[in-house]
Amino acid sequence: MEEGFVLKKKEFEFLKKLSEDIYNTIVVADYFVSNQPEIEELWNLSPIIKDLRKDSDKLCTFFINYGAKDSISNENLNIGDKI
Repeated sequence: MEEGFVLKKKEFEFLKKLSEDIYNTIVVADYFVSNQPEIEELWNLSPIIKDLRKDSDKLCTFFINYGAKDSISNENLNIGDKI
């Protein structure tokens, strides 16, 4: 059985910003790796970068969808049922 947890609005906003930064970094890394096929080491990293990008997409989507559906004006946010 999953248990929920409560985040303060400030903590939620921090995690949202952190997820956006991770997403942006992975997008740049994916673009770089995709456009450097002649460098074998980068080509070997390509599947890892693609998996990281997929996971960071999901994380970013979670924060975007949570903010769109729910009011985050409360002092505390119970997001246990959202994960």
